[in-house]
Amino acid sequence: MQKTVLKKNDEKNILVICAHSDDQILGPGGTMAKYATQEYNVYTFIFTYGEVSHPHYQFKHIAKTRVQESRDADSIIGGKGVFFFGMKDGKIIESFKEKNKMPLLKRIIKNYSPEKIFTHSIDDPLPDHRAVRTLVLEAYDYLNKKEKLNCDVYSFDVWNLWNIKKRKDPKLVVDIGDTFHKKIKALHAFKSQINFFSHTILVNFLYLGVYVKAFINGLRYKVKVAEVFYKIR
Repeated sequence: MQKTVLKKNDEKNILVICAHSDDQILGPGGTMAKYATQEYNVYTFIFTYGEVSHPHYQFKHIAKTRVQESRDADSIIGGKGVFFFGMKDGKIIESFKEKNKMPLLKRIIKNYSPEKIFTHSIDDPLPDHRAVRTLVLEAYDYLNKKEKLNCDVYSFDVWNLWNIKKRKDPKLVVDIGDTFHKKIKALHAFKSQINFFSHTILVNFLYLGVYVKAFINGLRYKVKVAEVFYKIR
């Protein structure tokens, strides 16, 4: 993790904290791009390099590829930077505790003083996603207990089409009609994912879901396309 991420910034900040290098685009990519056009500083923090999805490649190759793809995607949506924790894919909580990274996560949230944090949904079937959510909320709750945070935390969906458990929670609906094209372009920056998994039904379902959710949300809230988030803190 680069030391620069701990630099105090009093400007308008948004943090997106996720498990893998494309989660931030699959989930709130259009919203990130919209906030960037509104002069927010949007920062992405990623827990792993996603090495489990490419077991036949050397770790260094995967890490280098994922970092570059993430930076390319971040540039497309107008983000201010992508940073990796380097936790072990598939064992996030174990490696996070083993490397004692909780103090770092707390300092990031405190020093950036974000207006909003976006992280994974409790409904997500992927254990790594739920693990990140758990750690983010643990850090947030600790800080909020010590000193009241002026920050809302929202969850986004990746592998689940709909958020079931938090359906009654307050929602944040973002019209991404002007930035949806940036989200799609940013998704195509992850060439290693697309090239390796393009033949699988699972990934085709995931990418199709991006369009389906955006257009159904748009119909529901009377805009062309939208992203919907649930307030969890």
